[in-house]
Amino acid sequence: MFSTGFLNFRSIYKNMSRYYLIGFSLLFFAFFSCKESTKPRNDVFGTKHLKEANTKLLEIAMEDGFPPPIASRVYVYPHIAHYLTLSAFYPDSLKDISSAINGFSKFSIDTKTEASPELTSLLSFCNVAKKVVFSEHLMDDFKSELLIIAKNGDLSEQSINASLVLADTIAARLIKWISMDNYVQTRTMDRWTSSKEPGKWRETPPDYQAGLEPNWSKMRPLIIDSANFYITKPLPAYSPDKNSDFFKMVEEVYLESKQLDSSKIATAWYWDDNPNTSEHTGHLVTIIHKISPPGHWLGIISNILSKENHSLFKATQAYTFAAIAMYDSIIASWHEKYKTNLVRPISYIQEFIDVNWKPLIQTPPFPEYTSGHSAISASAATILGHLMGNEYSFVDSTQMLFGIAPRKFKNFDEAAWEVSLSRFYGGIHYMNGIEEGNKQGKMIGNYVFDRLK
Repeated sequence: MFSTGFLNFRSIYKNMSRYYLIGFSLLFFAFFSCKESTKPRNDVFGTKHLKEANTKLLEIAMEDGFPPPIASRVYVYPHIAHYLTLSAFYPDSLKDISSAINGFSKFSIDTKTEASPELTSLLSFCNVAKKVVFSEHLMDDFKSELLIIAKNGDLSEQSINASLVLADTIAARLIKWISMDNYVQTRTMDRWTSSKEPGKWRETPPDYQAGLEPNWSKMRPLIIDSANFYITKPLPAYSPDKNSDFFKMVEEVYLESKQLDSSKIATAWYWDDNPNTSEHTGHLVTIIHKISPPGHWLGIISNILSKENHSLFKATQAYTFAAIAMYDSIIASWHEKYKTNLVRPISYIQEFIDVNWKPLIQTPPFPEYTSGHSAISASAATILGHLMGNEYSFVDSTQMLFGIAPRKFKNFDEAAWEVSLSRFYGGIHYMNGIEEGNKQGKMIGNYVFDRLK
């Protein structure tokens, strides 16, 4: 009898233990299921959304009509914001580059929050972009789209709110640093007035605009130590003498313009990238907004990302490193432009060779030497060569937006040199200017990559 009672007790105990175990397991599962729902859903946002953010930024820059120097500033800061935020969350996948950036202390944030790394990075991009563009509402619209995607992607309300708060904090720090880049100060400096001195730059037709951004060399570079980073090759001494090296340098542009074939003409127009081209019809002047040189290369990166399906880490690295290199290249090129103050081909040719001559594409309103587009393109091409491979072939479809067919290139250097030649074919640069611009961009691209890699 005792034995039977003992067995019944053991049976009851086992059953109760089983029920307790089941109950505890259910509570455990329910508790951690609730906890899991508040965690970031990192699969909601990826490379696709960074590409869309970049595209939106390019569209706004075109809408606002930013010239190349200012456009480079508009592009670089939002991409730096995205990179630094993402690298803080994923230090094993993205190297912290903050210590390599001039005037920037080491970047760190509290990553032990409910914030989604990917959403926070995109929101940081948007918040910084709003501070460097005119059409802020367009970036606000994109930010609203991101939040809708977050909600539809089942990111919790806690995660979304935490991402918004953290992105605001990050942007506030970056904006404080951005405000010290001398941009505001350069808005108040003297405009550039041509001296009419022989061999020096003077305003060019059709608009005869004053020199664009003459004080851009006073902007704070991001990686290079100064605007005088690259020492250019000396130019031939100015002379109107037909036997002089200077005359021959200019005449080369004139003679080339007389034998342009359809391929060279197409090349010149493909890389024109003048964000503010003017068309004159009688007394009516129409301004055509197009993509700028640095924007064109960011578009090329988007083309590559679409083809290769690269990770978000590779995508933000490509955009950010290239944007930084192009930004510093423009500062260096603009330093040399206004230091050398070299006359443009149209001014010299109309005075000494052919009074009725006009270049194929419109001459931009700043001195000739060095070629800015050449420096910008070579720096971006050098960065992409390091990241994607020096023999990486690609198709550029950026200009399809303007009804121009895509072009295929064997590698990035080929594309960058075609850019340089396009300025020669277009009649706006001497061969000296495009060669030195290309070398200048390569040197800066290599230096930037070495500091950031």
